Amino acid sequence: MTTEHQSNPDADLVGIVEQARSDAVHAFNTLRDNGTLSASLTFHITHRIAGTDHLLGIRFPGGLARDQSPQVSLTSFAETQSSLLHEPRLEADTLIHVHTAWLSAWSLAHKSFPILYVAAARHLLAREIPNHLERTRSALDVIRQRLDDNPQLAPPPALLESNGGANFWGKGIIKTAEIILFVEEAARFQAIAEQIGGAQVYTPGALELQWKRTGLLDRALSYKG
Repeated sequence: MTTEHQSNPDADLVGIVEQARSDAVHAFNTLRDNGTLSASLTFHITHRIAGTDHLLGIRFPGGLARDQSPQVSLTSFAETQSSLLHEPRLEADTLIHVHTAWLSAWSLAHKSFPILYVAAARHLLAREIPNHLERTRSALDVIRQRLDDNPQLAPPPALLESNGGANFWGKGIIKTAEIILFVEEAARFQAIAEQIGGAQVYTPGALELQWKRTGLLDRALSYKG
């Protein structure tokens, strides 16, 4: 007689939360140590747990806190209607609010950020990150209007928070944090390039070659702009 193994939902949830917390700590430590995060160390994660109504929050103290261990919370995804994760066209399960030095300069300038640096561009379909200028409107409303008005453009990977930081989204904590690393690096190098004539757009065919290397070429070409 055999006994069929039955999964314990509570144990599974604990494991998922612990793995997410481990990923979050690794991402935070890496981005802090390599200078991606600004001095405030603002780095807050919201992650939807697949197949459940659980919305996981992982918030780091930041600033001068001696202990940078994150606070972890669980809320209802269905009851958090203002979350950007409710927009299916973003294809995201993770949202990270972050402050980085160079990208925040674009937020302060009230300008959208053009993605011209290859390390970021090859992983992204979008060509720019818009700026959330109408702060009296929610980020979700702003992104939905952009997607409605510009279906020919690929959905952006983030939204700059005017006069502040940025909200990034993606699949999984590590992958989303990696996009933050690449985009902040792009903002830094593109700012340096301004001193020698400014960052330039890709030469013909170069971006398509990069997309081919990351398997994004077909999807990229499906957009008109």
